[in-house]
Amino acid sequence: MDENIAFFQSKHGNVKIAYSCFKSEYEKGVILFLTGRAEYFLKYLPFFERMNALAFTVFALDHRGQGASGRMLADTEKGYVEDFSFYVDDAEDFLKNTVLEYAGKTPIFLVSHSMGGAVSLLLAARCPETFSKIVFTSPMWGLLYDMSEFLVTTIVKGACRLGFGKFYALGKSAKDYLKPFEKTHLTQSFENYMRQQKFVTENPSFALGGPSFQWVSESMKAMEQLPIAAEKVKVPVLLVQAECDTVVDNIRQDFVASKFANCRKTLIAKGFHELLNEKPEFFEKTVKEILEFIDF
Repeated sequence: MDENIAFFQSKHGNVKIAYSCFKSEYEKGVILFLTGRAEYFLKYLPFFERMNALAFTVFALDHRGQGASGRMLADTEKGYVEDFSFYVDDAEDFLKNTVLEYAGKTPIFLVSHSMGGAVSLLLAARCPETFSKIVFTSPMWGLLYDMSEFLVTTIVKGACRLGFGKFYALGKSAKDYLKPFEKTHLTQSFENYMRQQKFVTENPSFALGGPSFQWVSESMKAMEQLPIAAEKVKVPVLLVQAECDTVVDNIRQDFVASKFANCRKTLIAKGFHELLNEKPEFFEKTVKEILEFIDF
């Protein structure tokens, strides 16, 4: 457990948001990093250490309802959010009250993964002059479903209207994070996957299971806003896409990417969803692409 975790109070409810700063000794840039759903920033220490060694200080937070941040439900393993914009509000408060105060005139880069890619795109649209460059790895700009999107939408909306928003979505459960490695399709690194399982087993307060109907509903609404948000982003953007992603929709990623004024896409051939938690060959390729894009 990292003892340097700090907290700030969200303006939405009595929720404490966990964050930390990973400082580089020789600093030329600052990175704001936003994780995916059910994650915690401590998962990305190897990536942060690499950035620190190359003179980038990293700020990261745990989204409300996950990691070391406060939960909104008595069932702390249930993925839930009242309104997706609350994620964006928390990130904006962190950016303005902590990251910007620290950075001063130092260039700030926005880097994110999966759900963090939806949050960060909405954040960038709100703060178009703040970031020098933006990187998205496997962003959640569209989800892949086991049935038609129309049917999923109908079921999710119906469940929320009937008062089941706080129930687990179909097929999801409290212990999703303990699935056997072979059934996850998140990373091809058995070592990395088991290390994360060990972490949440030893630190159960960090554990988060499947999403609720409410989380799915709010995420769907947020993803509808992303093409318009992308049109407001004028700074250079890098999309790092995992070829074998089974979590998020690469076709939808391409559509949203087409709305940016200046976007470059890199495809990580044979890579799974968690590119920054992948086997060394895919991790190194992803890091190389990020560094070539943001380095100066």
